[in-house]
Amino acid sequence: MHYVRGRAQKISEMDAEDIVADVMLRLVSRLDTRSPVDNLAAYAYRSIRNRIADYERSQAKTVRLEDFMDGEGELSLLALLTADAEEPFADEDHAALLRRLANAVGRLEPRQRAVVVATELHQKSFRELSEAWGEPIGTLLSRKSRALQNLRRMLEESGETNDID
Repeated sequence: MHYVRGRAQKISEMDAEDIVADVMLRLVSRLDTRSPVDNLAAYAYRSIRNRIADYERSQAKTVRLEDFMDGEGELSLLALLTADAEEPFADEDHAALLRRLANAVGRLEPRQRAVVVATELHQKSFRELSEAWGEPIGTLLSRKSRALQNLRRMLEESGETNDID
């Protein structure tokens, strides 16, 4: 228990007990009494350290992109960029998210980036873009859909935790 409390940040007594109990239960259920165990303590501490990492990842604050989608299920980057902060440190979290988002948008394929920027930041309709760029509306819609999928993937990869639900 002391090891868990020393390693984990902001962990309750009950969660620390749960981590130790879970690791010990798994350890006992996997023991094979016919073969000797060389370094049981090392295995137990390593397992506990891994469970602490899992616990901290599960406790990390997540950002749901669905909260920023409009009625048609489209991701509104403008809403994401202008979202109000509700928590004391939310401004810092918001700034970090914006940096990751800008980086991810910059890594998009140029045509995908162009349609996302035009529709989300410049508020252009797909009809306007279709006429201006000489591309079918369906092509632009699928390009934006692929761009948003790529953005989600890149944002998930860029955080140390799972920031996107």
